Amino acid sequence: MGDDFRLQEQCQSLQDTASYAISNEHDIRSMDSAEITALLEDAVEQVAESSDSITNTFVFDVYRSLLKYADALQGTAMNKLLDSVTSGFLVELEATMRDLDNGDPELYGTHRTPLEMYAFLLQWFVSAAEKVKSRNDDDAPAAPASRSRRGRGGKVVNARVAAKKDTQWTWFNQIPSTLALISKVLRLKTHRIWTTTPDRDAFINCLTRPAYHISESEVYMKSNDIKLGVYKVICLAVKHHGHGFGAQISIMQCLQYYEHLSEPMAEALTVLAKEFDHNQLAEEILREIAGKNFNGQDTKGPRAFSRFLVRLAELSPRLVMKQISLLLAHLDSESYPMRMALIEIIGCLIREIAMSDEEEQEAREKRLNSLFDLLTERYLDLSSYVRAKVITTLAKLCDLPVKFPKQRLTITEMTVGALEDKGSSVRRHAIALLTKLILTHPYGLMHGGLLKLEEWEERYQEICKELEAVDMKEMEKPATEKEREDGEKQSDSEDEDEDEEDEDEQFDASENDDNSEADEAITSSPMRAARKRMRPSRTSTVPLYESSEDGDAMEVEGAAPGEDMEGVEGEAGDENVEGDEGFYEEDENTTPLNSDAPTPLRTPRTPYKTPRKSMATRTPRTIPKSAFATAKKDRKKKKSKKKARKSQLDISALTDEQVALAALESSQILNLKLRKRYYAEALNFIRQIEGAMEIIGQLLGSTNKAEVLESIEFFRVAHEYQFIGAESGIKKMIHLIWSKDNSSTSEDGKELKGIRSRLLECYRNLYFDPLPDMEPKQQVNRISKNMIELTYDATLAELTSLEELMRTMMDDDQIHGDVIGKLWQVYSSDKQLPRQQRRGAIIILGMLALAKRNVVTDRVDTLLKIGLGPCGRADLLLARYTCVALQRLNGSAKKVKGSLLDKTLRLEMDNAIFRKLQDTVLFPTRSKEWFGMAEQAINTIYALGEHPDVMCNDLIKNLTRRVFSTRDKSEQAERPKSPEAMDEDPAPENADAEVISRAQSAHSSASGDRGDAFELSQLLFVVGHVAIKQIVYLELVEREWKRQKDEKEKAEKSASGNSPRHAKDGEELEQVAGNAEDEIGERIAAVRESELLYGPNSLLALFGPMIIHICGSPHKYKNKTLRTAAILAFSKLLCVSSQFCDQHHRLLFKILETSKDPNIRSNVVIALGDVAVCFSNIIDENSNELYKGLSDHNLVVKKNTLMVLTHLILNGMIKVKGQLGEMAKCLEDPERRIADLAKLFFTELSTKDNAIYNNLPDVISHLSVGEHAVDEETFQSTMKYIFSFIEKEKQAENIVEKLCYRFRLSDEPRQWRDIAFCLSLLPFKSERSVKKLIEGLPFYQDKLHEEIVFARFSEILVKARANKSANKPDSELKEFEGILEEHKRQGEEDQALEKRAEGKKAAARKRATRKTTKRKVRGKDDDSD
Repeated sequence: MGDDFRLQEQCQSLQDTASYAISNEHDIRSMDSAEITALLEDAVEQVAESSDSITNTFVFDVYRSLLKYADALQGTAMNKLLDSVTSGFLVELEATMRDLDNGDPELYGTHRTPLEMYAFLLQWFVSAAEKVKSRNDDDAPAAPASRSRRGRGGKVVNARVAAKKDTQWTWFNQIPSTLALISKVLRLKTHRIWTTTPDRDAFINCLTRPAYHISESEVYMKSNDIKLGVYKVICLAVKHHGHGFGAQISIMQCLQYYEHLSEPMAEALTVLAKEFDHNQLAEEILREIAGKNFNGQDTKGPRAFSRFLVRLAELSPRLVMKQISLLLAHLDSESYPMRMALIEIIGCLIREIAMSDEEEQEAREKRLNSLFDLLTERYLDLSSYVRAKVITTLAKLCDLPVKFPKQRLTITEMTVGALEDKGSSVRRHAIALLTKLILTHPYGLMHGGLLKLEEWEERYQEICKELEAVDMKEMEKPATEKEREDGEKQSDSEDEDEDEEDEDEQFDASENDDNSEADEAITSSPMRAARKRMRPSRTSTVPLYESSEDGDAMEVEGAAPGEDMEGVEGEAGDENVEGDEGFYEEDENTTPLNSDAPTPLRTPRTPYKTPRKSMATRTPRTIPKSAFATAKKDRKKKKSKKKARKSQLDISALTDEQVALAALESSQILNLKLRKRYYAEALNFIRQIEGAMEIIGQLLGSTNKAEVLESIEFFRVAHEYQFIGAESGIKKMIHLIWSKDNSSTSEDGKELKGIRSRLLECYRNLYFDPLPDMEPKQQVNRISKNMIELTYDATLAELTSLEELMRTMMDDDQIHGDVIGKLWQVYSSDKQLPRQQRRGAIIILGMLALAKRNVVTDRVDTLLKIGLGPCGRADLLLARYTCVALQRLNGSAKKVKGSLLDKTLRLEMDNAIFRKLQDTVLFPTRSKEWFGMAEQAINTIYALGEHPDVMCNDLIKNLTRRVFSTRDKSEQAERPKSPEAMDEDPAPENADAEVISRAQSAHSSASGDRGDAFELSQLLFVVGHVAIKQIVYLELVEREWKRQKDEKEKAEKSASGNSPRHAKDGEELEQVAGNAEDEIGERIAAVRESELLYGPNSLLALFGPMIIHICGSPHKYKNKTLRTAAILAFSKLLCVSSQFCDQHHRLLFKILETSKDPNIRSNVVIALGDVAVCFSNIIDENSNELYKGLSDHNLVVKKNTLMVLTHLILNGMIKVKGQLGEMAKCLEDPERRIADLAKLFFTELSTKDNAIYNNLPDVISHLSVGEHAVDEETFQSTMKYIFSFIEKEKQAENIVEKLCYRFRLSDEPRQWRDIAFCLSLLPFKSERSVKKLIEGLPFYQDKLHEEIVFARFSEILVKARANKSANKPDSELKEFEGILEEHKRQGEEDQALEKRAEGKKAAARKRATRKTTKRKVRGKDDDSD
């Protein structure tokens, strides 16, 4: 058998195991386990005696038979089989190696056949073992073919055999040893045994095939031992046995068909290159991949190859770098995974080049520039995945110690542009990259790490002044020195000019210097000049932006003499060299070098180690220490010898000294210029980041959760680094407190934290977390100060969101009691504190009391003493917020709808709180802040009082007496002056004077006026607000009566013993006579309707006619404050009674139409919304008037009108009657806030049933024709947005029919174009839509001559044909296209004919006119004759 065995032929035959012929085949399936064991043991013994026995035909056929029917073997048999083959192979291998060492060709030639046979059996065993394993995994072992005599026991035996196979034999554990054996075999010198290449290749392929076969299993490749074994087999075969081409084919197939092998194959090639010093295979594979074309539709193949390339670039960047020129062809590949792979590869290459020192600086610089150019070009890639990958790759590069200052500004600029990308993932990664750019910025070397724009501008101005001073000094030099330094000075001046040009062009990065890595950071002409002068004595260079591993600071230009360092670090000297290190390591004991700079709220936390040396120790080109030493010694010599040299002149010493001083001055100038460039680059970076703030602020409102989270993190980091624009972002993000947190995952599979929880964490991090190494008392002061400052200049919306944030934090016990105590201390301090500070304290305390009312319950006396005492009278805003805090005594429990429970606190009316509130309201003042304070005071009375109406009754009477009591002019003049009023407020004196003069002029101009307009305004304001609060109070009274009745009924039921008959009688009585609750409701409604404003004993009824008179007489009552207060009061009275509203609501519409004051118009719009909520039927009749506010020229009025209408329409308060077109106009409003509100309205309206569909014809008519029509461009953009909400097929079909019919009624080409455009916006997905369009042909066939109309119908045809519906009417569409073309041609001919006819008519008219004229002339001539 040994002589007849041909390995290659046997391997080919083995491809089909079933038809594989064995000369002495044993029928293993018909044998029982004992027979199989005996057969195997016989063969094993023979092989054990001599490994050459494998050449025995009987033995070899036994092994082959067993492997052919391996699925019928037991686990023990498989074990014995593997052990026998591997041990025999090993013995044969050792014998072969011994004979090879002896060098006898005849001896080692005899080993060829046994080795081939063992290799063949081992290869077969690997594939057979896989089959056994797969069958065992499926629990379906093959049963013996003929053992029916076992009967029932057969199944039991088979089950036992299967169990034995599963438990006793696991191929997984045998694989590493098998691969190790193959590796040993591959150490043979095969070229001596197999003299011909085909034979040797057949043997090597037979050995490597098991390794490839094993690698195809993803489970196996997760084992590190197996993976390394496979790598070793492949590497040895390639390195020593010429398996390169075979391995190339196999690896390419693995990449194409087995996605899990992408990274392992890259690792195998890396091992081959690094441990076996064989790069050729990897290079060939890279060249082959570079030549492949990937289809854009294919995703699996490109993804596998891209992962392979990326992994190889990470492990062996130098290997990939050699082939990068070929691989770059895939940057234009249709497949975006390949483009993404190339982006990552470029990132790996940049990292490799930047971190290695093998090449010269100039060559490295050139390669880096070209690679960065490739990256930045891909910012414009068509695929958002590729654009996002560019940004993430650059973010990884930011973590490197090398800061790439040349490219950093370009990257920042491109990334800021990417913030407006359409892809949300691109925007998200762009925000993350900007955050990373801030954290890793290289501008913290001299002045800490803060990036406050104002400070850097100051530094830049200072350095410019220093340079100007140096230039002036140079110009003032004596003539002899000028002549001596003429050549140097000329080159310096030229270089300075070049430097200035570079600064104007933002330091063009294309300029390269010789061999300094600092040149990568700063390229300046003076550096080149200095380098030319000092090249002979240069010893070393230090990069500007890279950290040095040497612990000692290196010497720089001008650093040796102590006084010369002042230009760099002031008077810091060497002590502060490590100042930056302390800053970045959050060491509170060290301060940044710029001690004047304000300390940040928190030390910036950076994920990287900032360069530890200051800028002073990092100048790009160091002047040799010897130069400084010489200069210093010479200067000392000069001072010491000055007295001794009386008449002698040491020319050589003077020359040496001048040379040294010139070098020193040159280094100082160079240092200044480098610092100027450093500051200019920093300013450029800061301005770029500041410019991105507005866009990122808008992204805080994104619907994409990941974007919002990245925006929050960006503003947190920017705030820590003291960017000016970060403050507005921090304020804006507080509105995210209303977000509903729900868990979600990002695109990369990471779980995202909730927006609300991330916001709380951010605010806690910025304002509430204690700083290390700070005393507890200082911590409390700092946190309290931060909380108070959050209220400064805050809008109402910001205060509302801040209130929710504080309430949430208080609920979670995140605010310490000491902080609350400090806030009370600030509020009640006897010192003269800034007003904002005291106000902020009570605002925060009121917010905290929402969560826990005990914050204010224990300090009511303090509130009355401070807020409603002298401080409150002097600062009415303080009094206002004190009233808000007092309202928190009731807590914040929300009323449950339908519940009769009332947990509010009610106090007797003789309580000191109400007395103080009344005194505060009645205290004479002329500040407009009084109105806000009075509103909150009345709210507090109604919130806490047992009988608030009684107290408000007295309040109105007192104010009435003050207004209408007679007093002389001197009393009027002196009255506003109060000993306590506004004595601490710097502004009110002027404001009061202005108000007084305005009030006096108002009532002096009106003849017969005896009262004060401001006091009358106060009275009317209180009357209006009391009226509206009285309605709320009546509802509370109604609820209380119902509660008492409910309790009484429960008590009666329990007393009567719950008699069923009694209960039934009661129910019947209620059905006949009506429910008692209904009576209570009717009684309260009657009080509100007829008693409050019409009752004989009603105090408010007295003021109704007066308010109407003032509002209706604008020419008589011209005082602005009075009119505002009167109209506000009138609006509130309209909400009280439907009778009053019905009689007088037209006056409100008249005011809206005629008033010239935008504030009054804005108030009226809001008031009309409130009235519509109360009495919708009254306002609904006049809703047309309300829509007029949408065309108001004032932005606030317009915005308020839109918001009110949105609320009323969406909540069904008013019906839309064709006015939706006015709302649609707002979609294209130039003011973005208006457009966004309009879009929000239509988005919400689309959720209502058919609301947009029902009103669509009216909207089209409103915007297309008539006085309200808009231009065509606006019409198209508006309709494009509205039609996006037409999604139902049935709606689209009906709209087609309606629009076609509309053609018949239109005469103007503009209308035809608009209707055709609307038709083109419909999807035409259904067959019915197309048929309705064709059926409507008679209505528009005579309009097709209009070019744009025909173009729209052509678009519709394209859209209909693109539809993939099975019922697509292709033949009808083709016929329809022909009809359209025909009618277009016919229409054009008709138009041409009509024009010709018109032309002939015009010519005829001209001729007739001429004839008439001639006749008249002749007639005149005849008459004259």
